[in-house]
Amino acid sequence: MNTRPKSLKEVAEQTASLSEFGLHLRDWLHELRRASSRNQAAAAVVDEPPRLRVKFPQGNVADAWLAAYAEHLAQSIDRTPPAWAFAPDRIAAEPVFDEGSDSPVLRALAVAHAPAAFKRRNIFTPSVDLPLRLRAGRPVKSVEEKRKTNAERQRRFRKARLEELDTLRKRVNR
Repeated sequence: MNTRPKSLKEVAEQTASLSEFGLHLRDWLHELRRASSRNQAAAAVVDEPPRLRVKFPQGNVADAWLAAYAEHLAQSIDRTPPAWAFAPDRIAAEPVFDEGSDSPVLRALAVAHAPAAFKRRNIFTPSVDLPLRLRAGRPVKSVEEKRKTNAERQRRFRKARLEELDTLRKRVNR
């Protein structure tokens, strides 16, 4: 069973072609919707993905998209972008436009509206899907995290009660 990638590194590790890259990047964006804190979102881009240019012919374009998303996401959450995103080999050699941007008008819109992180890597797209819905308050925890926290709280409670009981027994035995 193949699971959705939770980081850009996992996107690259699961990718063997440009068409797979698009699918995995889309899956990563769906997973990003689950991030409820800046730390969770930052964790999705912190680890450097392996180079895709060695896996398939259009891999250099995929490498540029990964770096652009890493920088764009980091800027969106007020974090410093990861250093790996600024590697010179993570820039597309030729300008890259979205599919269907064959007309001069659509290309002009893409050049005008592409975020700086994408323009910097020679990628021109009129819109970038970044589905972050960070909420105020505590980050959402998984059921497993809640169970672990509750088990630790129970251990501390029981230990404190045992210490109280020992103290009472010592007082009674005096």
